[in-house]
Amino acid sequence: MSNSTTDLRFTPLLAAEVQAVLEKHGYRLPAGGDHVQALVLARVEVAVKNLAAIFEGRTW
Repeated sequence: MSNSTTDLRFTPLLAAEVQAVLEKHGYRLPAGGDHVQALVLARVEVAVKNLAAIFEGRTW
């Protein structure tokens, strides 16, 4: 189990795949321009890193 802040497995491809899965299931990024979407995707990145940590059994 590696540190989520230095984990080389978290790549732009992983983030794009998570976004694609969400969109496939009907979830959409909010309208409001690139700035709004960038803010939302930054929060999603943190959430996915937390999810991966939980999945691997890490606890805080």
